[in-house]
Amino acid sequence: MKKLFISATVVASLLPALALAESASLTLSGTIIPTACTPSFAGGSLVDLGKISAADLNANAQTELALKNITLSMTCNGQVPVAVKVHDNQAATQLDGITIDGRAENMYIYGMGAASGVKIGGYGLRHGTPTVDDSSMTLMYQQGGGIGGPTWHQPSATLVGKTASGGGYIHYSWGRSIAEGPSNGRIHTLPMTLVPVVGPANALPTGSDITLDGSATFELVYL
Repeated sequence: MKKLFISATVVASLLPALALAESASLTLSGTIIPTACTPSFAGGSLVDLGKISAADLNANAQTELALKNITLSMTCNGQVPVAVKVHDNQAATQLDGITIDGRAENMYIYGMGAASGVKIGGYGLRHGTPTVDDSSMTLMYQQGGGIGGPTWHQPSATLVGKTASGGGYIHYSWGRSIAEGPSNGRIHTLPMTLVPVVGPANALPTGSDITLDGSATFELVYL
């Protein structure tokens, strides 16, 4: 993707007669991109798990609720490669000990709210096969504080992570191969399966309804 880089330098100085004064410089920089993409979820961004009977929950172990399929679509007005990173807006409510697809690391489990100060559980986002303009692609990622460079990796986990164990966000993209890197396209899709898990029922408050309250933001990144 071609980028137009604009920089401007503003220098202010005051020069009394026959004397040099100190000066201060202000540098402005930015990037104008020729294309833009609009992210959205097919069918809307609300995932309704419906009403769940407390009697159907395991008393001393986690309970996996019904799975929900979701698809993140990114529609662009030009041929561009993109990536996404995920912010867990309810990370503080993630229940420790939740296991999804054999993974219990915080980086893969998202918070699902709390009731009377008690954490309810968590959920995972199991990734499917991404597409670019209806062609199947290979999922790849980079991790750390930033993004860039030619090195991409193939995920070993089935779940979409948020923050890397060493710090920084995990960025996901897709292309025809890991070696080739992210692919250009106008319509990018990332299908996922939401895997919700409720913690042991004997630790949850009783006597009133418990509201599941998960929230995550998918941030689109231009490459």
